[in-house]
This record gives sequence, structure tokens and C-alpha cells, in this order.
Amino acid sequence: MEPMRIRTDDWSDWHEEYDDPNSEIAARARGVQQLVTQVVTDCAPGPVTLVSICGGQGRELIGALGEHPRRDDVRGRLVELDPDNAEYARRSAEIAHVDGLEVVNGDASVASAYAGLDRLDLIVLSGFFGHVNDEDQARLIRFLRTLLRPDGAVVWTFFARAKRRTERLRAAFVAEDFEEVSYEVLPGDEYRFSVVLSRLRGEVLDSWSEEQIFTFGSSHGPAAETNPGSDPAR
Repeated sequence: MEPMRIRTDDWSDWHEEYDDPNSEIAARARGVQQLVTQVVTDCAPGPVTLVSICGGQGRELIGALGEHPRRDDVRGRLVELDPDNAEYARRSAEIAHVDGLEVVNGDASVASAYAGLDRLDLIVLSGFFGHVNDEDQARLIRFLRTLLRPDGAVVWTFFARAKRRTERLRAAFVAEDFEEVSYEVLPGDEYRFSVVLSRLRGEVLDSWSEEQIFTFGSSHGPAAETNPGSDPAR
């Protein structure tokens, strides 16, 4: 199956699909929000630490946290390269009073983007994995073990219509000692998104030796334009 193409005309315009409650993008957002809500609710009393990688406008994460009773416990970071999307996320966090969420307009593909974080309860990777190849997927999953606390959670999405890549990605999590807690394929004709919750059951990693974790767009071939903004194919 041919990979989905990266839409590079405008990394903000496609977010309008979130506003159509019948769109697959909106359904994916609701699925991610439900899992984020569940994970935050289940965290032990005290600070809830989290990161959203290539977090776009933050609609999934901030949408889940804005009315959450533990909103004030949240401490974390959303990393997004596109400045317009990052500014949208920053404004949204302010309006929703998610005051512990730092929005960083920066490159999520490098290890230094996560410097200074405490061990994390939750990592959100919504609409990301379709834009990196199998090798980069595996590298990133291993890197997540340097960020998470024991039993830390990853909420992630993919497009289930790419069956072989989906199974390789699920296996890559298992190979790094993650347990797949839930896996749901959402209804749809174009993307057929899957929404997944995985938890780290193995040991955390104490160090990471390289700055570059992945190359955004590596799944689309060397000639593809790349931009770490958001795209519905993710």
C-alpha cells in the first residue's frame, strides 16, 4: 500500500476538520481525549507529568485536560515546530487554564527538546507515526523509555488500513517491553484510525547517546517535503 502523502500547503488549515464532528479527525481526537482522561484520572495523587510530541494545536491534549478535575496537577510540555500551531496551542492552554502545560515552538525530533523534564506519567503521540519509517518508529519508542516512569503510558494513533505497518508498529512497542492495554480501530472510509494505549512494563532507560531521534517524513521517501507540523495522515 502506498504511504499517505504529507500535505505541506498549510500546516494549520487542515485543523478545520476538527470542527466537523462527523470527520475522522474529530473522531480520532475524541478517542485520544478519552484515553488521556483515563490515564490522568488513574495517576497517583500529586503532579501528573506529560509530554505531547509534535503536538500540533493541542486539541487532543488540551481538550482532554480543560475540564478535568486534576487539571491543576498537570505538569508538562507540548512540542510543536510550526509557529502558528504552537501559538494556537499556547492560547488554548491559557483559555482552558491548563497552566502547567508549557508549549514549546521547537523541534520534537531532537533529544534536547525534552531536557529538564521529570519522569513522565504520559506521552501523547497523536497523528505522528505515519510520517516516520519503521526504523525511526523503533528508535523513538526506545527513546520513550528514557522519558517515562515505570508503568508510564503512551497514547498513540496510526491508520489501521496499513495493516502490515500497523502490526510492525504494535510489535515494536512490545519489543521495548510495553504492554498494549487497549487497541481500538475507529470507523471510517479514508484513514480508519487506530487509537492505542500502551504502558511501559519493563525497565526505564537512564541515558540516550544521540541528539537526533527521528527524521520527520522518513516514511515518505527521500524526495518528500517534510515539516514537523500536524497532518491528518498522521
